[in-house]
Amino acid sequence: MCAEDGYPLYRRRFDHQKVHVRKATLDNRWVVPYNPYLLTRYNCHINVEICSGIKAVKYLYKVAVYIAHPDGEAMVDEIQLFQDARWVSAQEAIWRIFEFNLNEMSPAVINLQVHLPGKQCVTYWKNQNLKNLLQWDHVSKTMLTEFFNFNRRNQENKRYLYKEFPEHYVWDKKDRCWNKRKKGEVIGRINGANPAEGERYYLRLLLNHVRGPQSYGDLLTVDGVRCSTFKESAQKRGILESDNSIFDCMNEAVAFKMPHALRRLFATLLVYCQPTNVRKLWDNYFQPMAEDYRRNG
Repeated sequence: MCAEDGYPLYRRRFDHQKVHVRKATLDNRWVVPYNPYLLTRYNCHINVEICSGIKAVKYLYKVAVYIAHPDGEAMVDEIQLFQDARWVSAQEAIWRIFEFNLNEMSPAVINLQVHLPGKQCVTYWKNQNLKNLLQWDHVSKTMLTEFFNFNRRNQENKRYLYKEFPEHYVWDKKDRCWNKRKKGEVIGRINGANPAEGERYYLRLLLNHVRGPQSYGDLLTVDGVRCSTFKESAQKRGILESDNSIFDCMNEAVAFKMPHALRRLFATLLVYCQPTNVRKLWDNYFQPMAEDYRRNG
């Protein structure tokens, strides 16, 4: 059977049958998974296990490489360093030998921009006149601002959450607008925000809970009263009354983050998010955060 963390739990019954091997008395509790062919082929003991969870797999694929130059002033060629340090696991090698698809995603995932008012990213050519660029209305249009504008123009439509919007509408990169989806199935995912980012993090929380907002002001307004910050709005809406968002953040991170990164995230949450039940948060995620210490011990 498989444990919750993806590592196998073996059933080793003690049936009182014993054998003597090299002056030692052994029983079924000493048996480990093995492959007879591999034992005879390589004339050595080889454990055979199945990784059925992402927590086990992440230890197989993550490798840290450090390349030092004897001359501290040597030019760094990042491309050459990548080629020299590139590592292909046995799993990836056999996958490429059989020419299987290296990646596939179905349904497609659409990343949704999230930014504070007037803080969107803008791209421009090196010699472009920035004054003309700022006066160009096309530059100020983003997925989020056009989501607001669409809700303002089409108030009779269903009121979707921001992450639900791509399931029904398609983002036109050229004209920077949302159009009715005619085919295909996608999933919307709002770009991540760290609690240390402050207002951007709380803006993302609001977008995940408020349906059909027509502006940033709608997100700031609660029961007809305009809040001064997105955090205050989230608190008055009840989003921050419990630690649900903090637990959701940790649950998502546990799936793919290494223990040292989980500990850093835990500390960040304590400093910036002020959880109401620190003890419960610690007890729930102590095992994932201490995983490397337990296995090294």
